[in-house]
Amino acid sequence: MSSKKRRALTTAMLGILGCATGGGGPSGVTPLVFESENRVVISDFLDVQAVAASPWMVFGATLHGLVIYDRVAHRFRPPITALDGYPAGRVRRAIADQTGNAVWLDLGTSGGYVRFDIDGRTWTTGQLPSDQNSGSLTVEAALARAPLADAMRAAILTDARLRTHQFTAAAATPDRPEIFLGTNGLGLVRVDAQTGEWEVLTYGLLAPNVGALALAPEGVWTAQRRGVTLVTRDLTVTRSNDLSFLYSRRLIFSGDQLWVVTEQGVVRIDQTTGRSRTWNLPDATALARTSEGMWVGTTHGLSIIREDDQIDDVASNGIPMLCLLAAGDTLWAGTSVGLGQVLPGTAAITIPPELAQRATLHVPVYALAQLDDTLVMATERQLLWRDPATHEWSALVLPATLGRPTALTGRPGEGLWVGGTLGLAQADLSSGLIHVHPVPFEIPAAVRDLAVDRSYLWAATDSGLMRIQ
Repeated sequence: MSSKKRRALTTAMLGILGCATGGGGPSGVTPLVFESENRVVISDFLDVQAVAASPWMVFGATLHGLVIYDRVAHRFRPPITALDGYPAGRVRRAIADQTGNAVWLDLGTSGGYVRFDIDGRTWTTGQLPSDQNSGSLTVEAALARAPLADAMRAAILTDARLRTHQFTAAAATPDRPEIFLGTNGLGLVRVDAQTGEWEVLTYGLLAPNVGALALAPEGVWTAQRRGVTLVTRDLTVTRSNDLSFLYSRRLIFSGDQLWVVTEQGVVRIDQTTGRSRTWNLPDATALARTSEGMWVGTTHGLSIIREDDQIDDVASNGIPMLCLLAAGDTLWAGTSVGLGQVLPGTAAITIPPELAQRATLHVPVYALAQLDDTLVMATERQLLWRDPATHEWSALVLPATLGRPTALTGRPGEGLWVGGTLGLAQADLSSGLIHVHPVPFEIPAAVRDLAVDRSYLWAATDSGLMRIQ
């Protein structure tokens, strides 16, 4: 069956499933079909197990995927991960196909090798052809060809935080006196065998578990264990700021500053100077910015960091904050007992009047979003939205296959995206249609945060950053 026919059939099936789970009436939003052409996952690719080089490409086999460096364009191509068929288990050796854009991976199994073709994006299994010259070297043999680089080994393998790493694999290029080496924490390193010149080709995240993300003009910022990473929109460049926190919950990019909620507190990182400051709020859970300052939700209430960097607490009766949303100068707060608001010029959380008598909605609110002037919130099992004119609330049952909702985002006319611990859902509020893209078949892991720009949906997951077109 051709890919076009398969895509049409899948789209039709998703429409049938969506109507069955979401409600009646024709939908204005067609469920998106996830395929290798429109989804990419960026993860931690810093620990390289095997390296292969051809006149055009360098391949780095890592625990979380295959990185591909284009030697002609001098940039990375989108990586290949488990969603694209990248095999589980350790890769013992990689051999570049010298006649085409492909690589052979030795998995050390009875099945022999697997071959990945870049142009066709296909995997095949079989034995390595006898005419394929591996080009792979031991690390010591590679450095013997580049004695000047060998003499600088300690400098090459020391990162910005003065941590030392090791070379793990090596491959020589067939057309130039270049050697590409893999490392156990820096990614790939290019070495000129004649001059000893080296270039560290780091690509990917600092860790696979992305807790939060934020859009930026160049792409998207992600927060994960050990720090933050900027991923450009075309996925060719990643740039990390290595910090010391273990996990992150929320991230905001404002001006030239990043604000991150971590287990250490709220961290502000100045992108111009590289300096950071931490506010001692280790129980922080959420962030939102208004003209009054940076609001911080915690497990025992609400605070605000003013422009003078001072913290003020807001009267909230010790209620845990789960999520925050700034809508103009109004702050909406998803709490453990329902939806609250802080109106401009006030210093206390109040319940919206239309919800005061609705006891069934005095439940935890896990995510908030705004589509134009429509407020949307997600509880354990419901998606609710407020009519901006009448303030009446409508509800839609969330499928159990989504898990607990974690994030909301969307654009007018294109539906709403709901992140969950078991998948990612596409919802059409006008028709009631909901389709869930499940973990691990279409989404690599639990979704922690979402953002959408003019071309892509970005999802922070426990296995990396996912870009969906």
